[in-house]
This record gives sequence, C-alpha cells and structure tokens, in this order.
Amino acid sequence: MEKNPVDILFGKRNFYEFLESLEQMSPEKGFKTIREIIVKDSIGNEEKTRIKSYLPNQVKFTLASTRELDRIAMDKNHQGYVIIRTKQKAFQSLNFEQFKQNIEPMNGPVLILDRIQDPGNLGNILRTAECMGVKHVLMSDRDTSPITPVVEKVSAGAVHHLSIYRVANLKHGIEFLKKNEYWILATDDEGDESLWDNLPDANQMAVIMGNEGEGIKRVLLEDSDYIGRIPLFGMVSSLNVVVACGITLDRLHRA
Repeated sequence: MEKNPVDILFGKRNFYEFLESLEQMSPEKGFKTIREIIVKDSIGNEEKTRIKSYLPNQVKFTLASTRELDRIAMDKNHQGYVIIRTKQKAFQSLNFEQFKQNIEPMNGPVLILDRIQDPGNLGNILRTAECMGVKHVLMSDRDTSPITPVVEKVSAGAVHHLSIYRVANLKHGIEFLKKNEYWILATDDEGDESLWDNLPDANQMAVIMGNEGEGIKRVLLEDSDYIGRIPLFGMVSSLNVVVACGITLDRLHRA
C-alpha cells in the first residue's frame, strides 16, 4: 500500500478556484490538506505575490520547470499550476437529508442530473451550472460519474462553489422540491417548443438533464411540470447534454 498517498490538482482556473474556496472550508478540507503548491518558474513577481497572499506561511510553495511539472502531473494539461494535497477519500457529496435541510423556496434554479456518465460532460455541466447561478445540484448515485480530479479540473473549479448531492432516488428529490414550491422543467425531443416564454421565474425552477444516450427516464418526465423542446434549425437532430444544459439555463433567466 502506498505510504502517504496524494492527489494532484491541476489547471490554472481550477488552481485559483480551489485557493479562493479554502477560506470557506474547514481546516481539514482546506489548508491542512495541502502538501505543496508548485507553479511554473516563468510566472512574474505579481502573480507570485497573488498566490502567496492565499497561503499561510506553513504551506510549501515551489517554482518548477515545465518538464518537472509534466512529470508531477503525469503529463496532464496542468498549464503550469499544480497543487499536491493529501489524498481525499473521494469528493464528499452531500446526502438526501442534507438536501432537505439546505433547500429553501425561491433559491433556484436547482439542477437535477439523471445518469450523466461521462466525466468530461459532468465537469462541463457543473461549470455551466455555476456560471448560470445554480447553487444546488442533485445527482443519482447509480450510473453517474463520480467527482474525480478530471471532473474537478474540467469544471474549472466549479465543484468548490456548488452543493452537490447524490441520492438513491431522484423521484424523492423532485417530490421534495415540489413541496417547496419549485416547478420542474425537463427537456425532451417530444417536448413543447413554445413554452419557453411562459415559465415561472428562474428562482422557482428545477431543471432535469438526462443521460447522454437515453435522455431523461420516463418516470422523471412524468413528474415534470413542463417538458420543453429546444428548437433546432440544422440537419442534426440532437444536442450534446452540456450544450442543452447551457441553453436551458440561459432561457430560464430570459423567460
């Protein structure tokens, strides 16, 4: 068994988002997890000062060549920014009880993810959601990608700013949201193209995005208050789930 195993966090935006989120974490999840911060030796003094401004004195800060960073990050696209931290058990998603404690009326949009399996898609969805004002993400705990370092990096650090819940049954989450005055919107090829201008305010909405191949489970569509179809004008008949998520959230804010 590896002694003192570590995680490698990499990528410039992810690097800064993580540092900026540390003050919101408990010490065990924050600075105490950091073994070393390593950045490319070509950065300027102003950026060195910026990085050091985040760090207590006890955190080791090192400059290294691109070749050395390639070795440390195992040739991943680190962009010259690496954090070595104590290996985490796994991303600590919240549970259904915490979801019920944290969700309040008029705090949407809430994002519901049904079996998003590709880590790249999941990371990009989380990045898009955070940019579009989502604070809470409800995910199924089966047939769904875990929050891996790749997801964390692709999300551009968005995972540090979202409350992410993994539950056994999304249907129960939807029922709870409805009791708390949320309307449920799903997208489907057979949905209504005309409903987009007649939706409730975004803060009253929860949006379901479905599996990359199969879409949203029929049982979840049946629980939705609105089923919309994104108008398409080309020859291709469907959108990638990341793009569909971005369009849907944007339309909510414009409704």
